[in-house]
Amino acid sequence: MSAIDQKRIAKNTMLLYVCIGLIMLVGLYTSRVVLDALGVDDFGIYNAVGGIVMMFSFLSSTMSTSCQRFYSYEMGRGNFEELRHTFSLCVIVFAAIMVVVAVLAEGSGIWLMYNKMHLANRTNAAWWVLHCSVVSFMFTIMRTPFAGMVIAKEKMKVFAYMSVIEVLGNLCVAFLIARYGGDRLILYSLLMIAVNASVTIFYLIYCGVFYPECKFNFYWDKKRFLEIFGFAGWNMIGSLSNICKSHGLNILLNIFFSPVVNAARGLAHKIFITLQAFAENFYWAVRPQIIKSYSVGDNEAMLKLVCQSSKFSYFLMLAVSLPVLVETPFLLGIWLKEVPDYTVIFTRLAIINAVVESLGNPMAAAMQAYGKIRNYNLAVGGFVLSILPISYLLLKLGFPPQTVFYVSIVVCTLAILVRLLFVRQCVGFSLRRYAASVVFPVVVVTILASALPIAMSLMVENEILRFFAVTAVSLAATALTVLFIGMTATERRNTLMTVCEKLHINAFKNR
Repeated sequence: MSAIDQKRIAKNTMLLYVCIGLIMLVGLYTSRVVLDALGVDDFGIYNAVGGIVMMFSFLSSTMSTSCQRFYSYEMGRGNFEELRHTFSLCVIVFAAIMVVVAVLAEGSGIWLMYNKMHLANRTNAAWWVLHCSVVSFMFTIMRTPFAGMVIAKEKMKVFAYMSVIEVLGNLCVAFLIARYGGDRLILYSLLMIAVNASVTIFYLIYCGVFYPECKFNFYWDKKRFLEIFGFAGWNMIGSLSNICKSHGLNILLNIFFSPVVNAARGLAHKIFITLQAFAENFYWAVRPQIIKSYSVGDNEAMLKLVCQSSKFSYFLMLAVSLPVLVETPFLLGIWLKEVPDYTVIFTRLAIINAVVESLGNPMAAAMQAYGKIRNYNLAVGGFVLSILPISYLLLKLGFPPQTVFYVSIVVCTLAILVRLLFVRQCVGFSLRRYAASVVFPVVVVTILASALPIAMSLMVENEILRFFAVTAVSLAATALTVLFIGMTATERRNTLMTVCEKLHINAFKNR
């Protein structure tokens, strides 16, 4: 990989992490305002009923991944005529997906609401949540081919800014419903449509103005369509498994427990997806380069990038997650006016799950670059899908609600091993190389970086002083162990040179 590509990855990653830091703070505060405005029961109902619609997001996420893969592949080859055709085909497919989602979500949602779910005498409001969630999600589907082009073009500044604008829009919605005297759950559902519609319109206008290949012209190529749809079809299994793991478990908890448990799980899941966004944003920055490296036949650059991105995405997650994991009760007490039962244990387990999953994304990108993903997705998707029936059986036997998180952590860990075996078979990835360059530094850094913060939390009694001490020690311990144990000599030298260069530039500018 060229130095220019590495600088682009670093630049995109830094931009995304600055923005995601803002998104995390605003998003968490928004959840606090929404929980306080809606109340625990309505907040739980929104998460449960809205989760019905989000279960069908596997259709959108599958095609999104497929679009980005083929966009990046054609860009790597410099074939912009095929890129334009691919875009037009994707728009046609996504139009069909919108119709499918509307029919399936409405039908299954109505059945679940009347037969399985606990709605605490809020059936009318739950109806509004269902219908508004369907419309809102249709706007999300509509913008996916356009947002995918922005990511494939590696215009992460646009992607990051729109993510910030979207989360600020959600915050405005939260403040509006907090001052509303009527049914806040219904108003919240309606205003979320407005936020999603606004973001979608921006992407359509931006891509139409700046990317000539995004001007839709009806185009049909059966062979090309089947190639894209075949890739998406097998990739759908992996997306479906992740949706079942997240939103399916929310519905499952509502069947066995009260909306209060759904509220706790909704808050923990908010933290989960916020932390996961750190790993995914790094993944979005590096994924186009993995695919482009494979498209030009540079497998060694691709495999090197897979190892580096797996390791560094984990380290970034560890740095962010460690102080939150140690000080969960204190942070939840600050964040929320009322902390629902189970929220502390749910949050800690969700954080561990997010850190574990951060290792898998780069291997998934390598397999998507390879293209032949049928067996891979059957195996990995089958593993992750097993979370739902296993959790159902254990809850049926009387196990507590946190059991679903334990099941998810164990299964997701096994799924990483399955991914690794397929990458070895398909693109010649050495297990010994992965163990030496990823597993060993990850394990050692985790043990050494965690020891001091945990000890500090046991030694200091004052909550505020303990939080700042644990945070400072966590960041310092993680940075030092990553620098001297987690990095190779070359990576350490390049990192230090980059830091020195940035400090020199800043000093020069300040003169």
